[in-house]
Amino acid sequence: MSFLDKSAAVAALSLTALIPTLGAAQTVDEQEIVVTAPLEGARIESLQGAAILHREDVIATLSGGLGDTLDRQPGISTTFFGAAASRPIIRGLGEDRVRVLQNGIGTIDASTASPDHAVTSDGLDAERIEVLRGAAALAYGGNAIGGVVNVIDQSIPTRAIDGLRFSGLAAYSTVDGGRHGAANIGVGAGDVAFDLSVAARETDSYDTPDGEALNQFTSHRSYSGGAALVGEWGFSGLAVKRVEDEYGLLPHHEGEPGGRIELEQTRIETRGDFRVELGAFDRFDYGFQHSDYVHTEFEGDGEPGTQFTAEGWEGRLEAHHRAGSWQGAIGLQISDADFAAEGEEAFISATNTRDAGVFVIERLDFGGYGFEGGARFEQRELENELFGERLFDTFSASVGAFVRPAERWFIGATLASTERAPTAIELFSDGPHLATESYEVGDPDLGQEAARSFEASARYDGGRFSFEGNAFVISFSDYIALVQRGDVFWLDEATETSGFAPDESDPSIPIGAETLPVFHFVQDDATFIGGELVLRAHLFDAGGFAIGADGVFDVVRATFDGAGDPPRIPPRTLTLGVTAESEQLTARLEVVDTAEQDRLAPFETVTDGFTFVNAGLAFRPDGEASHWSVRVDARNLTDEEGRVHSSFLKDDLLLPGRNFRLTVLTEF
Repeated sequence: MSFLDKSAAVAALSLTALIPTLGAAQTVDEQEIVVTAPLEGARIESLQGAAILHREDVIATLSGGLGDTLDRQPGISTTFFGAAASRPIIRGLGEDRVRVLQNGIGTIDASTASPDHAVTSDGLDAERIEVLRGAAALAYGGNAIGGVVNVIDQSIPTRAIDGLRFSGLAAYSTVDGGRHGAANIGVGAGDVAFDLSVAARETDSYDTPDGEALNQFTSHRSYSGGAALVGEWGFSGLAVKRVEDEYGLLPHHEGEPGGRIELEQTRIETRGDFRVELGAFDRFDYGFQHSDYVHTEFEGDGEPGTQFTAEGWEGRLEAHHRAGSWQGAIGLQISDADFAAEGEEAFISATNTRDAGVFVIERLDFGGYGFEGGARFEQRELENELFGERLFDTFSASVGAFVRPAERWFIGATLASTERAPTAIELFSDGPHLATESYEVGDPDLGQEAARSFEASARYDGGRFSFEGNAFVISFSDYIALVQRGDVFWLDEATETSGFAPDESDPSIPIGAETLPVFHFVQDDATFIGGELVLRAHLFDAGGFAIGADGVFDVVRATFDGAGDPPRIPPRTLTLGVTAESEQLTARLEVVDTAEQDRLAPFETVTDGFTFVNAGLAFRPDGEASHWSVRVDARNLTDEEGRVHSSFLKDDLLLPGRNFRLTVLTEF
C-alpha cells in the first residue's frame, strides 16, 4: 500500500469513526491554552494531539522518572529502566525522536544516550507539563519528529506576585517507603517577582508481586532560584537550577551487588515574553540556557566506572504577529553541546554537536475553516574526536487544513515532511554498553532520516460530553534502528583480551570470557500507523456529586517495509474510569488494560498483557478556596504482575506492586 493509500485509509477511518450523534451541549469550560505549540492557542483547536497536565494531574501520576509519570497519557508510554530512569515514548517513537524541554528550552543531559540515564526534568516541582503528540519539528527541530514534552515551572516568575506566596507538598508511598517533598516561595513587590524552590525524594527498593526489586533505591534533590520583571507588557527574568540524583541499578549478574549512578546538573536560564508592537509583530519571546551536566556510574563494589559529561547551551528567539484572520511566527534556534564518556564502558567518543534552525509557521482562520503551514531549515554539524566531522542540512515542512462544521466541533488534517539528522550515538558508538547488555556499533556513514506523515483529528467539547480522536500514519525513509548484527563480542578480564566471534559457542572465545551480542545502527524504510481516542461524559448528579465516566484508547503498529518489525514498540492500552466530584471531594476508580505484545523484532520475546486497577481520593475542606488538601492515590490495587515491553529490563524487572500514596498540599 502506498503512502497516499495509507493516508486515505486513515482519513476515512478517522472521519467515519469520529463524528458521532451528540445530545444537547452544555456550557463549554474555559479553553486550555497550549503554550508549547508554535502558535499559542486553545488545546481543542491544535492540529496535532496535545495534552496538558496541571499540578494536580502531575501529582496524581507522579513517578520516579518522567516517562513513568506520563505513561497514563494517551499515545505515551515509557522506557522504564527501574525506579528512577525513564523517558517518554510518543506513538512508538522515543530516544532522539522525542524532545524533552524545560520551560520551552532543551535539557542538555545524557538521557538520550542510554535508557539507564535519568531525565533531569522532573515533575515533582512542575507547575504543569504539556505534551505535543506528532511531529513538532517545525518549531523544535528534527529530533521532535515524534513529539515534545515540556516541563514548566515558575523558577522564572511569569506572573506578578502580590506580597508573599507559599506552596508545599509532602507525600509518603508504601510500595517503596518513599518520602517526597517540595516547597516554593514567591515574593513580589510591584513589577519585581522572586521565586525559590526546593524538591526532594527518597525511596527504598520497591516491592513487586514477586518480591523486592533489587537495588532500586532513589535519591533526588533540586534547588532553584529566580527573579523577573513582570508587567502588562510581559516578563523577563533569570534563574539558576541545581539537580542532584543518585539511584541504584540492577546487578549485571545474579548474586552480585548492583551499581549506582550519581548525576549533577547546574542550569542557568533566562527567558522573556514581550507583548509589545513593533512593525508587523506584536509579541517577542526568547529563551537561553546553559547547562553543565556530569554523571558517574559506580560499580557494585563502590569503585567509579564510566563518567559521562555534557556541557553546552541552547537559545531560541521568536517573533509573532496577529492581524484579523492571519497569525504566525518566525523563529531562530541555536544550540552547541559537548558530550563525552570516559571509562572502561565508554561506548561513545567525545563529540561536539551544533544545531542551528530557522522556521516560519502561519495560520489563516476564516471562522468556519482555515489553513496552517510552515517550514524549517536546520543544519547539524557533529565533530567527533575519532571519526572527524559530519554535516547535515535538513528541511521540514507541513500544510494543514481545519473546519468547524458545527458549534464546539473542530476537525483538522495535516500532511508533513520531516527530516532528522542522526545523533552522535547513532554515528559514532563503538563499545560495550552494559545497560542494554550489548556491544553497540554506530555507522559514521548514516544518512539523514526522512518521514512523511499524515494526521487527522476531530474534537468536540460540549460540557456534558467531550471527545477527541486522532489517527496518523508515518512513512519513514531510512529509519535508523538499533538491531542485532548476529555475532558476539567477548572480553576476557583474566588476560585483558577481547574480540568478536560468530556466536557464543565459537572455540576461539577463551574459557570464562564474558560475551555480549553485537547490535548495530542500520537504516531501513518503516511505517507507523495508529491513533488515540478519548471520551469523557458527565453521566448524572447524585447526593451533591457529579458522576462522570471516561475512556482512553491508543494503539500504534510499526513495520519495516522490507520485512519484520522495529524493536520495543509499545502495545495498545485501554483505560476506563469513573469519577465522582463535589466541591470538597473527588473520587476516581480506573482500570488500565495493557495488551500482550507479540509483534516482535527477531531478537525480542513476547510480553504478556496485564491489567492495573487504580483509585484516587482528594479532599479539599473549603472547596476551591481551600489553602490545603489531602490526596490518597492507589495504584495496582490487585497486585498484578506487569512488564513494560519497551523496556530493556522487561525480562528482569517487574513494575511496582500494590502502592498507596498519601499527599498533603498547601498553598497560601
